[in-house]
Amino acid sequence: MSFLLKLIQLGLVLGALGVATFAILALFGFAVPELDLLNHAQILLLPGTLIAVLVLALMLRGWVRGAAVIYALVGLAASVNVMLPEYLGSLRARPAAPEVGTITMMTHNLFGMNYEMEKVTAAIFAEDPDIIVLQEYFGEQASELHPLLLAEYPNFVRCRGGKRANLGLYSRLPFDQQEDGACPSDAYGTTRTAHILARFQTEDGKAFSVITTHMDWPIPVARQREQLDALSDVVDEIEGPMILAGDFNSTPWSYSLRQFVAGNGLVRETMNLLTFPMSWYYFGAWRDTLPFLPLDHVMTRNGILVHEIHAGRATASDHLPVVFSFSVE
Repeated sequence: MSFLLKLIQLGLVLGALGVATFAILALFGFAVPELDLLNHAQILLLPGTLIAVLVLALMLRGWVRGAAVIYALVGLAASVNVMLPEYLGSLRARPAAPEVGTITMMTHNLFGMNYEMEKVTAAIFAEDPDIIVLQEYFGEQASELHPLLLAEYPNFVRCRGGKRANLGLYSRLPFDQQEDGACPSDAYGTTRTAHILARFQTEDGKAFSVITTHMDWPIPVARQREQLDALSDVVDEIEGPMILAGDFNSTPWSYSLRQFVAGNGLVRETMNLLTFPMSWYYFGAWRDTLPFLPLDHVMTRNGILVHEIHAGRATASDHLPVVFSFSVE
């Protein structure tokens, strides 16, 4: 065997062992937050560890092959343990919608560099939601989108701040905004994140709350965890049926998001729903891609029944909208 082929074989073996190592280390993300970052890549680690098993089985010989394959199988099992429940959860049957009282809601990250609001409007009107929550809703987007929505959605509120604190809520249904100081109005402010908390009532008098937010990326680790802790404090004060929807910049495979959901008694409705990225910047331009990360989530608690949920049509955003229908018990 030539030196070049041996070098290629060594590279493949080391790469396979490396992928398996990442998958195994991700198991310990509950104890070491930095290792939890690996769980966000589970959609790559799962096929990667499967390929690793095959590579090691073909490239090695003797007892070394047996030990290496077992090691890779441990990594594969670790990834399957994370990914399989997510897939199975997406297959669960949902309660049938009642004859009356069903409400449709959309959550959508508009993308701060998206200036094609006619595509956003078309996606909204195609789904015909009763309630819309928006993230990355900057002044440039609002100046064009707001007039297009106002006639159909006369009830609205906006947050204007820094970074991810630009949010919007539009609704056909009247609501009361719960003023808790977390929805800034200064477009030049430094507030990184915000939330809108609104109180609704169905036609038959059932009250429910809607909260939308936009989290930072999980790096640095401490920042997003602090934001989730702060959001937990808000959620803990909400009584009765509630919906939490928005861009969490976190995959459901991470311990961090799973602990947030479990700790607040929430049900995450967006199982195995890939929404990001619809575009990526490379070779000097934004180019279309296929989404492979579930970052946009819908969570419910205390008597919200979700009857159907799906990703909406593509806009010029790097996120797909999430649309769902629900009723209040």
